[in-house]
Amino acid sequence: MKYQQNSKGFWQVTAAVSTASLVTFFNLYLVQPLLPIFAQNYAISPLAASAMLSAAMLGMALGLLFLASLSDAVGRRKILLVSIAVVPCLSLFIGLAHPQSFYAIIALRFLQGVCLAGVPAVAIAYLAEQLDSRALIKAVGIFIAANSLGGIGGRLLGGWSADLLGSWQMAFIVVALLSLLMVVLVFVLLPQESAHTRQTWRLCSSLANYKRHLRNPQLVCAYLVGGVAFGVFINQFSYLTFILADAPYSLPASLTSLLFLSYLGGTFTASSAGRIAQRYGSKLCILLGLLVMAVASALSLFEPLWMILLAMVVSSMGFFFSHAQASAWVNQHATKAKASASALYTISYYVGAAGGGVLMQPFYSAWGWQGIVAFNVSALLGVTLLAYFILEKPTDQLHPANP
Repeated sequence: MKYQQNSKGFWQVTAAVSTASLVTFFNLYLVQPLLPIFAQNYAISPLAASAMLSAAMLGMALGLLFLASLSDAVGRRKILLVSIAVVPCLSLFIGLAHPQSFYAIIALRFLQGVCLAGVPAVAIAYLAEQLDSRALIKAVGIFIAANSLGGIGGRLLGGWSADLLGSWQMAFIVVALLSLLMVVLVFVLLPQESAHTRQTWRLCSSLANYKRHLRNPQLVCAYLVGGVAFGVFINQFSYLTFILADAPYSLPASLTSLLFLSYLGGTFTASSAGRIAQRYGSKLCILLGLLVMAVASALSLFEPLWMILLAMVVSSMGFFFSHAQASAWVNQHATKAKASASALYTISYYVGAAGGGVLMQPFYSAWGWQGIVAFNVSALLGVTLLAYFILEKPTDQLHPANP
């Protein structure tokens, strides 16, 4: 029997899954305000330092590729618990081991990313199995809010811990210890799954579903929107930490981490995007969000710190507005295997984040922040044009029959 809204079981399940989300995103994003510290300590380029984040995201993309379907065979609860148990242990190891090789840390972060995929891969499906339809809507809203808070909290914890305790290693240790306490809470709260028939995991079947989705131009376009938008969004923050750490700003990691409070601007637009889309259509919302991001990127060229902060708030609003509707678009236009269609969107989302930093580096090396802005505006306008011409076109117009 599924739990109903506001029942004790509802709050227990929702609290457990949301806490697991906090663990995931604390450990994923704690490194972002620390990137200038890594670059200085290991005498590496900003691109190499940003691999601390992009390696974990690439690992997440790989993990998502098979963990969602694997959970059909072994159970969602087991995947979720194993992943959040391993993640903080790896953070603790990174903090305590003091690896001399930066690339050894990158390898550990990649492995951590594979484990980090466990929660986003199975959380919604687990909630759907435990809760009735009305309760599910409320629980998903709380879970998404936890995702956002986890991202902000991880960055704040990373930046402040490193500054107050004197090293980036202490940031990993603080986040790991806090995460382990939260893991214990999840183990206590998370109920056993309702009895259901386990499915045999078939790799070929999973790959066939992915192949079917990649033949649908509507879905591919939505995947590109998510990948490009998140790649621009997340990596502009990474490079901006280097700008703010240098003169004339010279901000420490603790203050740089406050930059990520601008994400709160996206919380409002993500929640309002659905209502606006019902009136004006999802396509318009996707396009508008991308254009707002491009304008915000241009605004960041102004040197006053308050203008840069304003630009990042506006960028957050545009990104989450577009992202909310692009992810919904995938669910609406996938004819079969909707779970794998959504998984592909999430994979493209994190692949875009992992690859965006690499693509931005030549522009940053040649022209600094102006180069980043030029790249961002070009990429966003390009994917906007693509979405304008492809989204909502009939499939038979995009794939004419062979003569």
